[in-house]
Amino acid sequence: MKTKLFLTFFIAMFLVFDMQVALAQEMTKEQWQQEMSQFTAKRNDLKAKMDKLNADIKNLQDQSKKLDTDVADCLDNLLKLLGITQAEYDAFLEELSRYENRTNELMRLSDEELLKYRDEVMNMDKRVTEMAKHKIAIIPRIKNRIERLQSNIASLKKTLEKEKTYTVGTWARDRDCLWNIAKKKDIYNNAWLWPKIWQGNKDKIKNPDIIKPKWVLKIPAGTELTKEEKAAANSYYRKKKEAAEPTQ
Repeated sequence: MKTKLFLTFFIAMFLVFDMQVALAQEMTKEQWQQEMSQFTAKRNDLKAKMDKLNADIKNLQDQSKKLDTDVADCLDNLLKLLGITQAEYDAFLEELSRYENRTNELMRLSDEELLKYRDEVMNMDKRVTEMAKHKIAIIPRIKNRIERLQSNIASLKKTLEKEKTYTVGTWARDRDCLWNIAKKKDIYNNAWLWPKIWQGNKDKIKNPDIIKPKWVLKIPAGTELTKEEKAAANSYYRKKKEAAEPTQ
């Protein structure tokens, strides 16, 4: 009898446990289905947003193409009004771009390195000034580029015009004379330019053969002698020659 009651109790407990497991499994499935429904809704929402973004992008691309066409037509009409051919316009832009690139390269140089390109900067400044007066420079975007280029060239010229100095050392230690100073790499790297230093410091240097230690000399900018500097050098050499000639 006890065995039957135990067996009955065991079967009842097994059935209750089985029902709980089945209920737990059913709840898990419902939760999974709920999560799947949420993910599906999010996916559909994101897809709708993506579709809208793609539509907006295509619309903007179409607008951009139309604007490009309108700008090209406007430029074509403007060139006709100015009497400028497309070839002339393209050549102007190519030259302008070349100067822009070259100016950017020069602006990355040190002050000493830039000194070597003084003539190039001055020639470029002259040419860009001429370009600014051209009919093509009336076009706003070209005008803006030329103005930026002129500003950069002005910055280069300002650096070139910056006064550089050199403090004279002793002959015994430094072998300093105008010839040797001009020959220094960070001065002119050209001994024949010594008259520039002489003429730039006439308040101190009365005789170019005599300079004194601790003098602070101005180093004029430039890579060639000016007309006045050449004249002073010729006068110096002539007097030296006359002094060396034996008297009759």
